[in-house]
Amino acid sequence: MLATQQIFLIASLLCFLVFLALLAAGSGNVRGMRAMLASALLGLVGNLLYAYGRELPPLLAYEVANMAYAGAGAALAAGYRQLAGLPPHLKPLALLVGAVGLAIALFHYRIDSFLARSAVASLFQAAVCIDIARSVLARRGPGPARPQAGPPAPQDRPAPNKVQRFVLLMCGLVAGGHAVRMAWLLLAAEQPGSLLQPSSASLAILTAAALALPALTLGGLLTMHRYIVHQAEYIANHDHLTGAWSRKAFFELAERELARSRRNGQPLALMLIDLDHFKQINDSCGHEAGDNALQLVAERARASLRAADCMARLGGDEFAVLLPETSLPQACTVGEKLQAELRILAANLERSAGQSPLTLSIGVTATQIDEPFKATLARADAALYAAKSAGRDKVIALAPQLQPARTRQAG
Repeated sequence: MLATQQIFLIASLLCFLVFLALLAAGSGNVRGMRAMLASALLGLVGNLLYAYGRELPPLLAYEVANMAYAGAGAALAAGYRQLAGLPPHLKPLALLVGAVGLAIALFHYRIDSFLARSAVASLFQAAVCIDIARSVLARRGPGPARPQAGPPAPQDRPAPNKVQRFVLLMCGLVAGGHAVRMAWLLLAAEQPGSLLQPSSASLAILTAAALALPALTLGGLLTMHRYIVHQAEYIANHDHLTGAWSRKAFFELAERELARSRRNGQPLALMLIDLDHFKQINDSCGHEAGDNALQLVAERARASLRAADCMARLGGDEFAVLLPETSLPQACTVGEKLQAELRILAANLERSAGQSPLTLSIGVTATQIDEPFKATLARADAALYAAKSAGRDKVIALAPQLQPARTRQAG
């Protein structure tokens, strides 16, 4: 059977390995990384001080060891909060760690009580686990919050993923383990006087407690890895300026939506949007004004569209929107609504900040059975060209038969 000192040394080694893994896989740009690194390092120090408690001065073996371990738990909680996009509350956590140190000193020098010291440490670690669980539940799904340029997250939170379920399970086990530990200490026939005092029950409880910190830190590492992968996928599939889908991702989505439309027998509409006089905006007001105009169009389009709709930036000032289960007249209505909303918003900006007028030309069409998507896109592009040739600021639709379905003058 392992001795208590060996258990703490193994836990120290695990903290060191997790620390190296964080250094190797992490990035300073990932929220929570520094806190996780601090947690692993403090856990390493705390476990080493616990392991050699009999050889060290009492101040190191009691107060410093417990504060290091409490600091590791506080840093872990702060890291999970940052991963969830929540404020880390560093000052309150630091004050709590200081309070743990003072309480340990009180029950060491004034009132020598191993039970009281254990209660202080267990309550703090249980509170850390509860806070970590709350952070995980506050941000469920593939990872932390999307980059700000992206579309808003859906209101309905998805179920926790596998890594989050692992972290929640570990939080429950650790909090429950500390409760079992306190019950055992209260009910034990002979009260132990030290963590290093050997007994079967003490070894089992200490093994679980010592491995809890590396396990939770590993959960943080896995969460960050999922976030890094999710962020890389997002960057690859989205336009960095507007947050709309990229051209490549749009064509992949279009093929899937087209196949589903044919399978379900539901209509699928396509809308091409072009910002009128975009070159003039760039030339007269500068490229920053042009970027702001593109972001404004994308923002208003996202606000007008459904969650099932897909908007992409094909290049320059041209956007494409897929509208599943939408007929051609309904798609025209969506385009007209977008034009009206942008016109009102642009008028307000023009009065307040001298913003140049913003209008949209929109070409609309619908897919046809057994027609390649490129043919549908070409027809939408012809409708867009017709809208611009007719004076811009119009919505023009072309039915699959390539005949004008309806033309509307905006305003």
